[in-house]
Amino acid sequence: MTYLLDTLTLAELLRAAPSPFLVRRLAAVPQATRFASVITATRLLAAARHGHAPRTMQQVVRLIAAVRVLPFDLAAGQWCAKYGEQLPGGVTSDEAMIAATAATRRHVLVTRTPVLFAGLAELRCENWLDG
Repeated sequence: MTYLLDTLTLAELLRAAPSPFLVRRLAAVPQATRFASVITATRLLAAARHGHAPRTMQQVVRLIAAVRVLPFDLAAGQWCAKYGEQLPGGVTSDEAMIAATAATRRHVLVTRTPVLFAGLAELRCENWLDG
């Protein structure tokens, strides 16, 4: 099984005391099965740059290096076009594109908000943050 970690999941690892559930779950899966979207990488890098904290930028770079970063491609764009209208209004375009990246590659989307994606047959979600 392979996993695509969304932005909030990876950002949690930058906290002083990240979720122990998340830390345990990550330790239980091989590094080669952990992925992130280029959208997540971009958001984390932009937030670190905006904060003007070199240490935070170093942490973000190390975090991104610990996962394989996947592009948003045409197949993901087609998924968004097909399922975008089925997503609830609270789902951002970034979240939809991250979900599409997971779905089109058959990765499990690791997210704090799996309920937002319930009912989409082509997408499996898990929450590793809340146990």
